[in-house]
Amino acid sequence: MKRAVILTGHFPNQKRRPSLLWVSHHLQKSGWHVTHVTVGFSWISQVLGDPRLTSLDDKPCTGVWHPNPNLTTIFGYAPVHPINLRQTWLTRLAQTTWPLFTAYWERRLQGPLRQADLAMCESGPPILLAPTLAHHAQQAQRIYRVNDDIRLLNAPDGLIAAEQRNLECFTRISTASPVLAKRFAKHTHVTLDPMGIPKSLVNHPHADPYKHSPNCKIVVCAGTTQLDVEAIMRIATSRPNWNVHILGRLKKLPPKRGNLFWHGEQNFEKTLAHIAHADIGLSPYLDKPGIEYQVTNSNRMLLYRHFGLPILGPDRLCSSGNPSIFGYNTPNAMDLCEEFPHRPEDIPDWSELARRLVQKGVTDPPSEVSTDPATISKSRVKTVPALASSA
Repeated sequence: MKRAVILTGHFPNQKRRPSLLWVSHHLQKSGWHVTHVTVGFSWISQVLGDPRLTSLDDKPCTGVWHPNPNLTTIFGYAPVHPINLRQTWLTRLAQTTWPLFTAYWERRLQGPLRQADLAMCESGPPILLAPTLAHHAQQAQRIYRVNDDIRLLNAPDGLIAAEQRNLECFTRISTASPVLAKRFAKHTHVTLDPMGIPKSLVNHPHADPYKHSPNCKIVVCAGTTQLDVEAIMRIATSRPNWNVHILGRLKKLPPKRGNLFWHGEQNFEKTLAHIAHADIGLSPYLDKPGIEYQVTNSNRMLLYRHFGLPILGPDRLCSSGNPSIFGYNTPNAMDLCEEFPHRPEDIPDWSELARRLVQKGVTDPPSEVSTDPATISKSRVKTVPALASSA
């Protein structure tokens, strides 16, 4: 049996299902054993509370668990974890304690890593453990899966520096985004591996969760990562005939308005239903340089595109050239969203990403699938060929 170890900041049983949970599901389904390791939490999370824990119905179980023969889960509260304390001197002081974080996890990971055929680390706090992967999983393919630009996630400077410092611990850098790939072009093996959707679930009928009003547009924002609340308020104010529904956790109580509906964290099935029956998809990310990567990496945007929704967000998202994406400053953007005919896109299934990630070695044949060097610097970034159809 092939064995994979996945290091991520997510829980295997959380309500919102990010990409590596789907990858884990398909690896198990194809006969792999997966050890799912949730890192990035500490005693601070217990004492002060951590909004990320609201993605669970119950408190997480610490220790090693075996939910099924193909899955082992590991979770624990380290003495510390990487955190941005907003004041530079405090953050730097806290950074001196990070060896406690790596030591805590090294003791727990060396056994699973020594048996691994694939060791995968997701962007975020897991990047601090890259040397642990390189030391204990020398026999494995070691992948850094870059799903986010951690510079836009309020990561401390030390974590951003560690990301670049630890790149050579990996045999491969994988991302869905050409924008993110440019940051890692110095690595000898960077591949573009597209995100996906769970086609077996999205193609089923979903009950309409909305109460429709005449002449009212249903607008959904299926996620609150990097949320620009001010942009949402401007949209709701300028379009009183739009009922705007926001799904996802929030750090503080949201503002009230008659056409704003805050639903909190929802399970995937409820999220799907809200997207499937909406007229317009909102992607109100904070408008920062680099946010363009979300066009290819955002789960919500992929689902909007699958259902053919027009998408409204910051102007930077329009750089992809996708005709269904409208920037706030596009002339008559909101009118265009109301009039835009739904045009579903063919998004690959998550099983395709799982197959790409277990492919070993240098992409073959690279000459036929390499990304245009004019788009990606150094021409080292390659698109991994599909191993089978995901339709």
